[in-house]
Amino acid sequence: MSRSSRPWRRALTASPALALLLASGCGHAPGAPGAPALPRPSVAVVSTPSSTPYMSMTLVPTPVPSPPPVPPQPKVLVVGLDGVRRDRLLAARAVHFRQLMRAGTFLTGQLEVLKKVRSSSGPGWSTVLTGVAPGKHGVHNNSFEGRQFTKYPDFLTRLERIRPSLHTAAVTGWRYLMDIGAVGALVDWHATSHLKPYKIGDKDAFIIDRMTDLLRTSQVDIAFMHLEVTDAVAHRSGVLGPAYRRAIETVDGYLGRLFGAIRARRTFAAERWTIIVTTDHGHRDEGGHGGVSPKERSIFVLAAGPGIAQGVRSGGARQVDVAATVFAQLGIPLPGSLDGRSISAVRGEK
Repeated sequence: MSRSSRPWRRALTASPALALLLASGCGHAPGAPGAPALPRPSVAVVSTPSSTPYMSMTLVPTPVPSPPPVPPQPKVLVVGLDGVRRDRLLAARAVHFRQLMRAGTFLTGQLEVLKKVRSSSGPGWSTVLTGVAPGKHGVHNNSFEGRQFTKYPDFLTRLERIRPSLHTAAVTGWRYLMDIGAVGALVDWHATSHLKPYKIGDKDAFIIDRMTDLLRTSQVDIAFMHLEVTDAVAHRSGVLGPAYRRAIETVDGYLGRLFGAIRARRTFAAERWTIIVTTDHGHRDEGGHGGVSPKERSIFVLAAGPGIAQGVRSGGARQVDVAATVFAQLGIPLPGSLDGRSISAVRGEK
């Protein structure tokens, strides 16, 4: 090689693209020393009627693996029924509630008697939403004085912080729950009733319309809703008469509408729903609560969904278990500050 060609050789050898090409083994001539072995085609010898052999190349396609199946998406709906005494609930014609009982675990119990903590909606819903006892969330009555929602936020807010991709929603006729921060501002979708004046039951009718629309048409992973007609009727008429029974049966009809809205979702076949129903307190026979009698402290928690025992009835209901069950059913580790456990761990009598 002449001297004039050497600079060209140095430039070619120094080319990064060529260096990469050579490193891949593609710079060798086929059969040259150091060249990689080439793949050999599949060859078959086929005999013709004249017994003259000839070569036939058969190309075997490489199978393409199927994509892994998409796991079902967990979803949770929490329904809060204000002031529902469980014995009156079981005595009513609550068809949809009983369907849910057969499909899940029904726990009964009593609010813990705590100094200065009344059997009222403020402490009850604060415990349900935060998943911690009144000694932590600080709410002892309906004034919400001493609340610690910044330190112990509701489960929707916790989930937004842990997994912002989740779609969260809260719908309630008791606007104060949102105004006071029991349901935080991070929740994706809020709705509450501003009806004034209104008849008993008007707020719930508005709320159920909003929630069923949301469930049918929107992306939602975890939702909380609160209905109050049962409590309003109990305060006016007591819990032993037909008015309270009709209020319970009305709410039961709302449960049926919620079930229908979930089934009507376009993505329902790829979802796995958990439904939790609970209450904040009971009532005296004549109506009213806030004291420490067993009827005022009567509560229940009903949950149905994947991994939750079916047709089980047991004692030991605790409001702090609602938030823990939400986390467990969504497959998210429980925050250490929660006081409850998942209802999926309960194995009682059928």
